[in-house]
Amino acid sequence: MRLYLIRHAESENNALTPETLRQRKVDPDLTARGYQQRDLLARHIETATDAVGKAYAISHLYTSAMHRSLLTTQPLSDALGLTPLVWPDLHEKGGMYLEQDGCVRGCSGMTRAEIQDAFPGFRLPAEVGERGWYDPGLGREPETHSHYRALKVARALRERGDSDDVIALVSHAGFLDILLKAIFGELPSRPYILHYYHDNTAVTRLNFGAGGTSLHYMNRVDHLPAALRSF
Repeated sequence: MRLYLIRHAESENNALTPETLRQRKVDPDLTARGYQQRDLLARHIETATDAVGKAYAISHLYTSAMHRSLLTTQPLSDALGLTPLVWPDLHEKGGMYLEQDGCVRGCSGMTRAEIQDAFPGFRLPAEVGERGWYDPGLGREPETHSHYRALKVARALRERGDSDDVIALVSHAGFLDILLKAIFGELPSRPYILHYYHDNTAVTRLNFGAGGTSLHYMNRVDHLPAALRSF
């Protein structure tokens, strides 16, 4: 099985500065640059070869339920002719929350109806309900909970390791970091320390098989001109 890990395009929160952090949104849109990034990513994956000269030939497309990830997946879905499956466990570390004046409030995320209306054709699991998909009682997700999700996803991927599937996951910088740690047996790790950082719309490739799992390349943004690259 071949696996591509893709970070979402630049979100409004990514573009904040220390002076504007109070404008952080729970579930932000993409920036104008982010929309350009996602379109270039889709065009690249549809028409180009990956960094080892192999056609992407993605057969299964999964996305986080966060808005920025859904938006990034939309043109990929169109370009590949694939129906994306929303996989809530791919959401960013910390989950859906707002922190204001020292108080943290959890939020539920987009509802099933909202996702179906904005992203028709995306497949939704039962856990995406009419009240959303994130448990607001968690507030800001504990680090141990995000590690648990990463281990679950890594296990599900390993179970398909001997298949001919070519899988793409559209997710987030923090979660992709701990997912790689989970895949390579590096959890638990120091809290809130990123070792495997992905730029916006960066692509990482892994191969799974009987001989184990190998990282072929990481954080490739060849599809973006320098002016459109962002962190």
